[in-house]
Amino acid sequence: MTLTLDVHQTFPGSLDQVRAMLTDPEYARNRAKQTGAISCEVTVTSAPGGATVVTTKRVLPADLPAFASALVGPNLEVTECQTWAPVAGDTCAAPFEVSFSGPLGATGVITLTSTGSQTTSQITATIKATVPFVGGKLEKMAQEQLVRYLQKDEELGRDWLSR
Repeated sequence: MTLTLDVHQTFPGSLDQVRAMLTDPEYARNRAKQTGAISCEVTVTSAPGGATVVTTKRVLPADLPAFASALVGPNLEVTECQTWAPVAGDTCAAPFEVSFSGPLGATGVITLTSTGSQTTSQITATIKATVPFVGGKLEKMAQEQLVRYLQKDEELGRDWLSR
């Protein structure tokens, strides 16, 4: 079983400004701290064709229901890798992968679209658990957590851009 995610965010800035924010290691560290990370490691590297790869490894307290805590332990390790293509016209995209400690992961695409002084981000993803019986519960829980995280991310991004 898999679940999908489709979330839209709006940021007060140009496409170049929003892409720069999302590929800034300081922003990634701030986002991790503001969303409860115990520790965070961020690497940003250049890739062929002008792409930028942002890898963020976070450790979060695993405030989870008992069935999920048994699978991940007291802390949840999250590794996210986004590969940002260069801006092309009024759009820019980043395929991404997220792995969680335990039998859960997500893959998807972030698409930025400029509308003048604002940029819209559309995040689409597929969430998949690889454990029988409780996999659907894990996917649903992850979907709910990711939606909350992305709502907080939008708030943090808006604040970051208004500095």
